[in-house]
Amino acid sequence: MVIDIICLIFAAYGFYLGFSKGIIKTVFTLISIVFGIIAAAKFGPMMTDFLESAFNYTHGLMFIAGTLVVFGLTWLLIRILANSLEGILKTGNVNIVNQLAGGGVMAILLISLFSVLVLFGDRSHIIDDQTKKESITYDFLEEMPEHLQNVSKKLKPVFEEFWDYSINFMDRIEKGGGVERNSSDTIFDMDEDADKR
Repeated sequence: MVIDIICLIFAAYGFYLGFSKGIIKTVFTLISIVFGIIAAAKFGPMMTDFLESAFNYTHGLMFIAGTLVVFGLTWLLIRILANSLEGILKTGNVNIVNQLAGGGVMAILLISLFSVLVLFGDRSHIIDDQTKKESITYDFLEEMPEHLQNVSKKLKPVFEEFWDYSINFMDRIEKGGGVERNSSDTIFDMDEDADKR
């Protein structure tokens, strides 16, 4: 019964978090963290150089400041986009769907987290047999980590492809859109004999 009560608390709190934010903010929060880390790794040194030249100050902490600035700007940009999309949903009177979906997703995520804690408690012999028998949700929670592992294996190629694409996207931005300007080598490479004709 104790397991069921804790599971209900996790589910209720997850639903509350997701419902208050909505599915759009929930998803975009995760995306902002991922892209923020990638952008900070790519553009942190450039921002550090800019800050050092702007403030005429050189210190090891400037690198941390530059990295945090890039992460914060990326996070802010994605949050603005999320708020815009949420505004469109509110205009279309379908925001309740956004909130319910967010609540459902966050509830599932926190229940998944709790199932891992239950697995750890079982393996560590913290949960006794009597507690297992009294629980309604124990059997479900016991099997959940294995299902999550199977799902993660299937989704791993998708996330790896997304990660690689994100890295390549940041590389193209860093190189100015990925456009190679080699035309100058050929346009101005004129034959000297052409002027003599």
